[in-house]
Amino acid sequence: MLSPIFETMSEPTPDSPPQVDADGALSWTVPSEEAGRRLDRVLGRCLAPAYSRSYLTALIQDGRITLNERVVKPSFRLEGGETLAGQLGESAAGLPRPEAMDLEIVHEDEHLIVVNKPVGLIIHPGGGTRSGTLVNGLLERYPELATVGRAERPGIVHRLDRETSGVLLVARTNDAARSLVLQFKAKTIKKEYAAFVWGELPFDSDWIDLPLGPNLKRPPLRAVCPDDGQPASTFYEVRARYGIATRLAVFPATGRTHQIRVHLEHLGFPVIADPQYGRQAREAFGRWKRDLLDAEKRLPVLQRQALHAHKITFTHPGTEEVVTFEAPLPADLEDLREVLEAQ
Repeated sequence: MLSPIFETMSEPTPDSPPQVDADGALSWTVPSEEAGRRLDRVLGRCLAPAYSRSYLTALIQDGRITLNERVVKPSFRLEGGETLAGQLGESAAGLPRPEAMDLEIVHEDEHLIVVNKPVGLIIHPGGGTRSGTLVNGLLERYPELATVGRAERPGIVHRLDRETSGVLLVARTNDAARSLVLQFKAKTIKKEYAAFVWGELPFDSDWIDLPLGPNLKRPPLRAVCPDDGQPASTFYEVRARYGIATRLAVFPATGRTHQIRVHLEHLGFPVIADPQYGRQAREAFGRWKRDLLDAEKRLPVLQRQALHAHKITFTHPGTEEVVTFEAPLPADLEDLREVLEAQ
């Protein structure tokens, strides 16, 4: 087998190379000098370094690059004169790159991956962040994700805030992505969060039905907007009461940005240590920790909002069985629970 370097040297770029427009659309009539060569090798050579051969091979296998409007294998031998077409997406310079990363995989199969996302990890590149995200780590371990869904956030079908830990679904194929996205839209996926809030709620369970929209005074935060907000619904159940705080199981029926945090703050019981919602609760939490310190008692190690995606239930896109995956309460929230119980 020829090495990639030798292959490139022995097979120069044709006089009429493939054209890819600004939107990533490929359109090319294969020149006669490419006759007898493999489709994947020709495209990999002609479109390097903007697109990697492995990425192009995955597109061909997924049917997103066609030859004379037919789906063919990457190993197809060209004859010359065929028409290649497809949507390539962004060039490699703008796409997330694989990065070695320690990830806790709760479950994996040929259709999907379930990750226990740690605190502080951003889901995908964006807003000036190009590396160190969950997507970068997933691409290193599952390179086939590069062609699943949107190129800049491959495999991602839902998100968690940076400082929220817990269970997250990732689609491994486009069919799985479509299935999971439709389930999210139909609101048939059930999510359960563990939340520690400041204060003691008066009810053991309740629905919070309050529309949400942009916080005009503090963008990009969210706020309750009764007149023109998007419908948002959250159900909660009390799991434990500590006098100064309460542990909840929270079940969002919709998936608005910051929904749980905004709803609970609006009730007057914000998530403990939330850096963006509930200033008075943050101050009260700080005073409580100072009191513990003065009394030479154990302090909680918590350095982020006390919110964790504990469990998710959905219809598996491959088996069509209803399945549930969960991520146990992480060490910092277990520690907070112990300190609250002992205070």
